[in-house]
Amino acid sequence: MMRNFVVAALLALLLTGCSGGAVVFAPTPAPPDTSPFIYVHPSGAFSVSVPRSWAVQEQNTTQLAAAAFSAPGSDEPGLRFAVMNTGTPVDAALLGETITAYQTQVRPDVRRYTETIRQAMGDGSWRMSGLRQTVGGQTQALNTFIQRSGDYIGVIEVLLPADEAQRVAYQNVVNTFTIGQSGSLQPAQAAALADVWANPLEILNVATWTTPAGVFFVTGEVANRGAAWAVALPVRAVLQTADGLPVAEAVDTVMGYGLPPGGFAPFSLRFGQGQPALSASYHLSLGGEGWATTPDAAVYGTDELTWDDQSTFEAGGVLVISGSATNISDHAVRAPRALATVFDADGRVIAAGFTDFAPELPAGGAAAFRLTIPDLGAAPANYILNIQGLP
Repeated sequence: MMRNFVVAALLALLLTGCSGGAVVFAPTPAPPDTSPFIYVHPSGAFSVSVPRSWAVQEQNTTQLAAAAFSAPGSDEPGLRFAVMNTGTPVDAALLGETITAYQTQVRPDVRRYTETIRQAMGDGSWRMSGLRQTVGGQTQALNTFIQRSGDYIGVIEVLLPADEAQRVAYQNVVNTFTIGQSGSLQPAQAAALADVWANPLEILNVATWTTPAGVFFVTGEVANRGAAWAVALPVRAVLQTADGLPVAEAVDTVMGYGLPPGGFAPFSLRFGQGQPALSASYHLSLGGEGWATTPDAAVYGTDELTWDDQSTFEAGGVLVISGSATNISDHAVRAPRALATVFDADGRVIAAGFTDFAPELPAGGAAAFRLTIPDLGAAPANYILNIQGLP
């Protein structure tokens, strides 16, 4: 059964994010031979015919087989495939239950996704067309295909390109997708699909705002969903024209000494000359050439440090977060650093800052800290404070 795409109208929004908040996916250079080849997932759970010049990211766990493909020059994968084993022959009722669960509860972008069309296909599969809001507010059109084969269920996500030729190329690839019956996947529930598209590092809760003095900020936080530390993680914002031409950029590192697995940390990118008049969108990316995660990091945190904190407002609306930190370990902690992430009522990061407040905390020692945040992008609703140190 040919899978035809439904193209949804895209909304044009001022200062919209272009990357979806994910780590920018860097395709490998195209080899001389660009003819299609049959990609078979290492698990044997599925195969698909793709051009040789496309880059691939694989995900292979005991319960999930997945792969994402990116055409040369793409910032993020345009095609994603996943297969899971239900452990029982999938009839129409079980397929329907899985589709509903995936679309309304399981899919990783469920809070930013709106289904617009659901259509049964002639081969027993289903196509769901929808719109997804990126981290900056841009609307992306995508199609989701869900199908069954024996005990297996396959999911395809297609990020619809604006270019007609690219859309046809995507459609041709999607129509070669075949579910195998390798038997290597352990039975699982639909919830196993929840992490299929998750990037190890993800940008969340972004806000853009301008101070009374005209300084333009892009603020947010990064979640580390991987198993390795992210130390000195670069974050870059590029302001672009409506045609995608860069007009300004700001680069910094995510605050704190390191971002542990399962942790969060803020960033604050500052454009001192303000927002350029021609800028209509922004592009956020993490990492860069030569940067990589590390299995372990020499950073002390909640296992060594405890603290109390409180907040007050000073003249001019300056937010002050103060308190005291104690070293509860049996060894010294150098250069303790307090960092704060400030949120508005909608959960957006509207300010962030840090301060190094002592040369060293000896075992059992304590020190006071005072963190001043003069610029806020909106009325603050709450904040998160974290303290780290070095060996």
